Amino acid sequence: MKRKNIILGLALLTGGTLWQAVAMPSVQEEVVVQRTKDKPEDEAVGETQRLSLEEAVEFAIEHNKTLKSSRLDVELQKKKITEAISAGIPQINGNISYSTNFGQEMALGNMQGMTIKMDDNLNLVASAQWVFSGQWIVGIQTSKIAKTLMEQQADITELEIKGTVYNSYYTVLVCEHLLEILDENLKNMEEILQHTQNLYNVGSLEITDVDQLRITVGQLKNSKLAMERTVDVNYNLLRIQLGLQAGTPIVLTEPLDRFLRVEVFAQWAFKDLDVNENLDYQAMLTQEELQRKSLTSAYLACVPTLSASYNYQYQIIKGGFMNIPHTASISLNVPIFAGLQRASQINQAKISLQQVRLNKSLLEDQLHLQEAQYKYNLQNASENFKLQQENMEVAKSVLGHYQAKYEVGAISSLDLTQANNNYLGAANNYTTACLDLLQAQTELLKLYNELP
Repeated sequence: MKRKNIILGLALLTGGTLWQAVAMPSVQEEVVVQRTKDKPEDEAVGETQRLSLEEAVEFAIEHNKTLKSSRLDVELQKKKITEAISAGIPQINGNISYSTNFGQEMALGNMQGMTIKMDDNLNLVASAQWVFSGQWIVGIQTSKIAKTLMEQQADITELEIKGTVYNSYYTVLVCEHLLEILDENLKNMEEILQHTQNLYNVGSLEITDVDQLRITVGQLKNSKLAMERTVDVNYNLLRIQLGLQAGTPIVLTEPLDRFLRVEVFAQWAFKDLDVNENLDYQAMLTQEELQRKSLTSAYLACVPTLSASYNYQYQIIKGGFMNIPHTASISLNVPIFAGLQRASQINQAKISLQQVRLNKSLLEDQLHLQEAQYKYNLQNASENFKLQQENMEVAKSVLGHYQAKYEVGAISSLDLTQANNNYLGAANNYTTACLDLLQAQTELLKLYNELP
């Protein structure tokens, strides 16, 4: 799920709207939560899964239902290859038949007393038929190319699932990090509120100072609850991507800092795209080959077709006229004129091939454009990450100084609240920058087909 549907900004505590986007999940998230609630309570929940990012990807590749369906498409195409091959193998059929005329006799013309009794017949017939044409050979080749295309489509699906798992894993880590910041900040503000309440009780402060901090603490509690629900929603989405049962506990074993090494992101700025390594481009090349075979098949419709047949008949119960046990035939069918139908089919195949080649050229241009855009996004995200990281450190330091001043009565509770709001805003900007950076890297790795 994209970042705007997951974290969508941490509105500052001023203005009365507290992380509205976080507190109000999107329709898709609500559906995931509802499915979890609707699950029967007596249904067994899987064992706790402790997963690194690499383990999560491997688990998804093995258990994801969408990928399983793509792999079944490959198996289905293998069966179609066997079907195409069998079309050129001699077809053998057996038949047994019994006939009776109930002892009737047949007169031979006007000859008096000359009749033939129609005896019963029981025949065993075996027949074989074989047809050879150039289209059969091309049909087998086409089926094999189609299997290759299905395999490539499964690889594309696998890559998409990898990218989705990467982003979901990152999103959960970012949400949990934001939740930790909120929890730490809430505990700190509760201690300050208690200290302020004690000073008010002895008459050192006014009630407005207590009320101001009480409002801040209440808003923080509400925001923390909203973020906890967001974390749960994203875990549910990750379970679906991994193919896990709803409610199965997941523990992510790698910390967020593990993935935020700037030197790793910098290396991609010097890599150039090889379109032949891109899975979408590979699939387009296979489609071009498939269309060439379609054109060849259209040409071969004008080529003669050779067929042969053999028939053996054995009379188990002999009666009636003489039976010929062995018959065989061979024929060559030469297409002469089909009312311009074949010419039209050839022209259609040529046009389709031209379209595929144009689409291949367009895709190559688009891939290079995407590379430039993804590198641009990664560079911007990297620079913004560094800036927001520094801003959060400064905001945290300022909050510490303001808290020290507040404890000695040098500033008001309103000043302290404003400094706390600035820190939370900086923390939100930092975590958003983390997710932007990680997702930008994921998109570029998908383009290069280098997601581990």
